[in-house]
Amino acid sequence: MRAAILAAVVLSAGCTHAGDVRDVGNGMHSVTDTAAWGGYTGSHEENIGQANDFCRKSGQQAVIESFDDKPGADAKGDHTSTMVFTCAARPALQYQ
Repeated sequence: MRAAILAAVVLSAGCTHAGDVRDVGNGMHSVTDTAAWGGYTGSHEENIGQANDFCRKSGQQAVIESFDDKPGADAKGDHTSTMVFTCAARPALQYQ
């Protein structure tokens, strides 16, 4: 249990939020995040997490439209990615 908590703290410390979700028009939103380690995978995970949190407030889920990765890393080695997404109703699960 302690290892899981420590891992969560370490993982969250490696990413920073560059800003809040922005409305870009036509029902689309964007969010930009920077990851200190994990490359673009780290910043994509942060993007997806923020998008899902945003959409969850209205009982929906994020639908990814695109990722725009800033080429290379900045002076600190951070990778930055912007994700464009929409919010859509969650599909109903149908068990057979």
